[in-house]
Amino acid sequence: MAYLGFISQSAVIGFIALLGAAAISDVRTLTIPNSYCLGIVLCYPFYVLNSAQGVDWLGGLLVCGSLLAVGFALFTTGRVGGGDAKLLAATSLWAGPGLLVDFVLITSLAGGGIALLLYARHRWARRASLATLVPGEASPDFAQQPMPYGVAIFAGGVYVAFTLLGLV
Repeated sequence: MAYLGFISQSAVIGFIALLGAAAISDVRTLTIPNSYCLGIVLCYPFYVLNSAQGVDWLGGLLVCGSLLAVGFALFTTGRVGGGDAKLLAATSLWAGPGLLVDFVLITSLAGGGIALLLYARHRWARRASLATLVPGEASPDFAQQPMPYGVAIFAGGVYVAFTLLGLV
Protein backbone atom coordinates (compact mmCIF):
# COMPACT_ATOMS: atom_id res chain seq x y z
CA MET A 1 0.00 0.00 0.00
CA ALA A 2 1.33 3.40 -0.97
CA TYR A 3 1.97 5.69 1.95
CA LEU A 4 0.11 8.96 2.01
CA GLY A 5 0.54 11.58 4.69
CA PHE A 6 -2.32 12.82 6.79
CA ILE A 7 -2.95 15.90 4.64
CA SER A 8 -2.93 13.87 1.42
CA GLN A 9 -5.27 11.29 2.92
CA SER A 10 -7.57 14.06 4.15
CA ALA A 11 -7.62 15.61 0.67
CA VAL A 12 -8.60 12.26 -0.87
CA ILE A 13 -11.30 11.74 1.75
CA GLY A 14 -12.58 15.27 1.06
CA PHE A 15 -12.63 14.40 -2.64
CA ILE A 16 -14.76 11.31 -1.93
CA ALA A 17 -17.10 13.27 0.35
CA LEU A 18 -17.64 16.02 -2.23
CA LEU A 19 -18.25 13.42 -4.96
CA GLY A 20 -20.82 11.76 -2.73
CA ALA A 21 -22.55 15.06 -2.00
CA ALA A 22 -22.65 15.85 -5.73
CA ALA A 23 -24.15 12.42 -6.51
CA ILE A 24 -26.80 12.83 -3.80
CA SER A 25 -27.67 16.30 -5.09
CA ASP A 26 -27.93 14.95 -8.63
CA VAL A 27 -30.30 12.16 -7.55
CA ARG A 28 -32.50 14.52 -5.54
CA THR A 29 -32.63 17.56 -7.81
CA LEU A 30 -30.90 16.61 -11.09
CA THR A 31 -28.43 19.43 -10.44
CA ILE A 32 -24.84 19.45 -9.25
CA PRO A 33 -23.91 22.71 -7.51
CA ASN A 34 -20.72 24.39 -8.73
CA SER A 35 -19.45 24.46 -5.14
CA TYR A 36 -18.95 20.67 -5.17
CA CYS A 37 -16.94 20.77 -8.39
CA LEU A 38 -14.90 23.70 -7.09
CA GLY A 39 -14.27 21.91 -3.80
CA ILE A 40 -13.01 18.83 -5.65
CA VAL A 41 -10.59 20.99 -7.62
CA LEU A 42 -9.46 22.86 -4.49
CA CYS A 43 -8.69 19.61 -2.62
CA TYR A 44 -6.33 18.52 -5.39
CA PRO A 45 -3.36 20.84 -4.58
CA PHE A 46 -3.38 19.59 -0.98
CA TYR A 47 -3.03 16.06 -2.32
CA VAL A 48 -0.34 17.00 -4.85
CA LEU A 49 1.79 19.05 -2.44
CA ASN A 50 1.67 16.49 0.37
CA SER A 51 1.78 13.18 -1.47
CA ALA A 52 4.78 10.97 -0.72
CA GLN A 53 4.82 9.71 -4.33
CA GLY A 54 5.18 11.83 -7.43
CA VAL A 55 1.96 13.16 -8.92
CA ASP A 56 1.60 14.04 -12.60
CA TRP A 57 -0.27 17.24 -11.81
CA LEU A 58 0.44 18.77 -15.21
CA GLY A 59 -1.05 15.69 -16.90
CA GLY A 60 -4.03 15.98 -14.57
CA LEU A 61 -4.55 19.59 -15.60
CA LEU A 62 -4.35 18.67 -19.28
CA VAL A 63 -6.87 15.85 -18.86
CA CYS A 64 -9.18 18.09 -16.84
CA GLY A 65 -9.00 20.91 -19.39
CA SER A 66 -9.59 18.53 -22.28
CA LEU A 67 -12.63 16.92 -20.66
CA LEU A 68 -13.97 20.33 -19.67
CA ALA A 69 -13.78 21.44 -23.32
CA VAL A 70 -15.48 18.24 -24.53
CA GLY A 71 -18.10 18.53 -21.78
CA PHE A 72 -18.78 22.15 -22.69
CA ALA A 73 -19.28 21.17 -26.33
CA LEU A 74 -21.68 18.39 -25.31
CA PHE A 75 -23.51 20.76 -22.96
CA THR A 76 -24.01 23.40 -25.65
CA THR A 77 -25.63 20.76 -27.88
CA GLY A 78 -27.88 19.60 -25.03
CA ARG A 79 -26.36 16.12 -24.75
CA VAL A 80 -25.16 16.40 -21.13
CA GLY A 81 -25.93 18.60 -18.17
CA GLY A 82 -23.54 21.37 -17.20
CA GLY A 83 -23.02 19.97 -13.72
CA ASP A 84 -22.21 16.54 -15.11
CA ALA A 85 -19.65 18.04 -17.50
CA LYS A 86 -17.97 20.04 -14.72
CA LEU A 87 -18.00 17.12 -12.27
CA LEU A 88 -16.50 14.79 -14.87
CA ALA A 89 -13.71 17.29 -15.60
CA ALA A 90 -13.01 17.97 -11.90
CA THR A 91 -12.84 14.25 -11.14
CA SER A 92 -10.59 13.60 -14.15
CA LEU A 93 -8.09 16.02 -12.60
CA TRP A 94 -7.58 13.44 -9.86
CA ALA A 95 -7.45 10.54 -12.34
CA GLY A 96 -4.85 12.20 -14.52
CA PRO A 97 -3.52 10.39 -17.56
CA GLY A 98 -2.56 7.30 -15.54
CA LEU A 99 -6.04 6.45 -14.29
CA LEU A 100 -8.12 8.13 -16.99
CA VAL A 101 -8.98 4.98 -18.95
CA ASP A 102 -10.03 3.11 -15.79
CA PHE A 103 -12.02 6.14 -14.59
CA VAL A 104 -13.87 6.51 -17.89
CA LEU A 105 -14.52 2.76 -18.14
CA ILE A 106 -15.95 2.47 -14.62
CA THR A 107 -17.98 5.66 -15.05
CA SER A 108 -19.37 4.36 -18.35
CA LEU A 109 -20.27 0.96 -16.91
CA ALA A 110 -21.95 2.56 -13.91
CA GLY A 111 -23.82 4.94 -16.23
CA GLY A 112 -25.02 2.00 -18.31
CA GLY A 113 -26.24 0.24 -15.18
CA ILE A 114 -28.10 3.34 -14.06
CA ALA A 115 -29.66 3.70 -17.51
CA LEU A 116 -30.85 0.07 -17.36
CA LEU A 117 -32.39 0.64 -13.92
CA LEU A 118 -34.12 3.81 -15.10
CA TYR A 119 -35.36 2.05 -18.22
CA ALA A 120 -36.80 -0.80 -16.14
CA ARG A 121 -38.51 1.79 -13.90
CA HIS A 122 -39.79 3.60 -16.98
CA ARG A 123 -41.22 0.41 -18.48
CA TRP A 124 -42.85 -0.55 -15.18
CA ALA A 125 -44.43 2.90 -14.80
CA ARG A 126 -45.77 2.83 -18.37
CA ARG A 127 -47.15 -0.69 -17.93
CA ALA A 128 -48.77 0.28 -14.63
CA SER A 129 -50.33 3.41 -16.14
CA LEU A 130 -51.71 1.46 -19.10
CA ALA A 131 -53.13 -1.20 -16.80
CA THR A 132 -55.01 1.35 -14.70
CA LEU A 133 -55.84 3.72 -17.58
CA VAL A 134 -54.32 6.54 -15.57
CA PRO A 135 -51.68 8.64 -17.28
CA GLY A 136 -48.27 7.84 -15.87
CA GLU A 137 -45.43 10.26 -15.33
CA ALA A 138 -43.10 8.36 -17.66
CA SER A 139 -42.62 9.98 -21.03
CA PRO A 140 -43.21 7.75 -24.05
CA ASP A 141 -39.74 8.78 -25.23
CA PHE A 142 -37.33 7.25 -22.73
CA ALA A 143 -34.33 8.92 -24.37
CA GLN A 144 -35.68 12.30 -23.23
CA GLN A 145 -35.74 11.27 -19.56
CA PRO A 146 -33.09 12.99 -17.39
CA MET A 147 -30.46 10.79 -15.78
CA PRO A 148 -28.44 11.58 -12.64
CA TYR A 149 -25.04 10.84 -14.21
CA GLY A 150 -23.32 12.25 -11.12
CA VAL A 151 -23.84 8.83 -9.54
CA ALA A 152 -21.83 7.16 -12.32
CA ILE A 153 -19.09 9.78 -11.99
CA PHE A 154 -19.09 9.07 -8.25
CA ALA A 155 -18.45 5.37 -8.95
CA GLY A 156 -15.50 6.14 -11.22
CA GLY A 157 -14.19 8.75 -8.81
CA VAL A 158 -14.32 6.38 -5.85
CA TYR A 159 -12.21 3.92 -7.84
CA VAL A 160 -9.68 6.69 -8.50
CA ALA A 161 -9.65 7.70 -4.83
CA PHE A 162 -9.23 4.12 -3.63
CA THR A 163 -6.37 3.66 -6.08
CA LEU A 164 -4.67 6.81 -4.81
CA LEU A 165 -5.07 5.55 -1.24
CA GLY A 166 -3.51 2.23 -2.26
CA LEU A 167 -6.69 0.28 -1.55
CA VAL A 168 -7.10 -1.05 -5.10
